[in-house]
Amino acid sequence: MQAGILRGCLMEVCTSRFGTVEVSPADTICFPSGLVGFEDCPSWVLLMHQAGDSVIWLQSTQTAEVALPVVDPRTFVPEFTLQVEQSDWTPLGIRKEDFIQVLVTVARHEDSLRLNLLAPLVINCLRRLGRQVINTDLGMVDHLVWDSANALKKIA
Repeated sequence: MQAGILRGCLMEVCTSRFGTVEVSPADTICFPSGLVGFEDCPSWVLLMHQAGDSVIWLQSTQTAEVALPVVDPRTFVPEFTLQVEQSDWTPLGIRKEDFIQVLVTVARHEDSLRLNLLAPLVINCLRRLGRQVINTDLGMVDHLVWDSANALKKIA
């Protein structure tokens, strides 16, 4: 399903989680190379249910059903470090004055939630450009955020 329709100065983005939302085209983030598994979705927007939520949704503007939960990795892993090859920075056109945001996807694995620290998303917020990179800090591949088995033990 096509998700983005331009109406005047705002773009209507149809989503499976938020219904139809209006966003400014200036709020979209272009991932020219796409994301792993979503190479055909270069245009995205960040949405949240409520201000201050830890989880933000990276919503495709092309495909209503495609939205990825993302978080700032340092919210859950304060010691998180990002090491990437110089070639991964170049497409973002980073200048000294640019603000860079790093986000990681949240994935469900069986009965747990994990952060993907191996392939974070790096966003140049001023240029509205993003890129999924490989974190060469191999000490940080993923991080357990929630485990239903442990949660049940705490309740019992």
